Amino acid sequence: STVRSVVALSRQYAKLCDVRDFDDPDLIAKIHEVDGRTQASPADRHRKAWEYAMLALYLEEAGALGEDKDVLAVAAGHEPPLYWLANRCRSVLATDVYGAGAFAGQEADARMLENPAAFAPFAYREDRLEARSMDARAIDAPDASFDIVTCLSSIEHFGTPAEIRRSAAEMARVLRPGGRLVITTELILRKHPMDWPPLQALLKTVSGGRICPEASLSARQNDGFWPSELQRDVIDPTGLALAQPLDTALSEASFEHIVRQDRHGRTWTRDGDPFPHVVLRAYGAPWTSVFLPLAKGG
Repeated sequence: STVRSVVALSRQYAKLCDVRDFDDPDLIAKIHEVDGRTQASPADRHRKAWEYAMLALYLEEAGALGEDKDVLAVAAGHEPPLYWLANRCRSVLATDVYGAGAFAGQEADARMLENPAAFAPFAYREDRLEARSMDARAIDAPDASFDIVTCLSSIEHFGTPAEIRRSAAEMARVLRPGGRLVITTELILRKHPMDWPPLQALLKTVSGGRICPEASLSARQNDGFWPSELQRDVIDPTGLALAQPLDTALSEASFEHIVRQDRHGRTWTRDGDPFPHVVLRAYGAPWTSVFLPLAKGG
């Protein structure tokens, strides 16, 4: 189902990251604004930068920001949008399993708990941003506590499908009526035999764990979602409606420069150029980012 936005939206937000999106000067300008950069860079053409800019563009156009708005950022690490939002909202609560888990030495740096300013890309209102250690599957907040909830490129790492569904429901639970939930994640673009979990589990066994080391009989090496899984495990459990119908079209140009990923998460490309970093591929089908703008009625 679709909800009617407070204002007519000028662009398609519920969509995949497409290499052609980076031809839009407004998107590039917003990438620089959120990331705190002033000069164009090849790194502008990265799906994570796209996610950040789309979040900012969407929340601005939907009229979701303001001095009376409270934000919850789920599994947020020290991502730049935290600081951008702190300059535009009453409060921002950044949550993650800081100092623990697979990302403890990366995005979920424990220093964020004591000194969020250490990661700030620009000056921000430090009294508006708090970081707290919290499990996304059990959000420690009352119902209807936040006007905006974000979860950027994280929900795919939350565990089993049941755990992912629980976290999606939790994000919707703590959202106030009329609020906005924005989730970005990875959408697998085409089905491929190599994405069948039992086959990956067999390859893992035969290779002694060198191939598909994280695969099992029920879980793929790639944490992304097939479209049916995205609907079942991410969208439906929220009980919320997308602000627009999801457009899953992707230009052929997006497939012209595929970023390869090995079993350790390291990436490379055939021509050695890391950008554009839009479509990735590991063992099976390629994937890219998908932006899900959800709204709560009331």
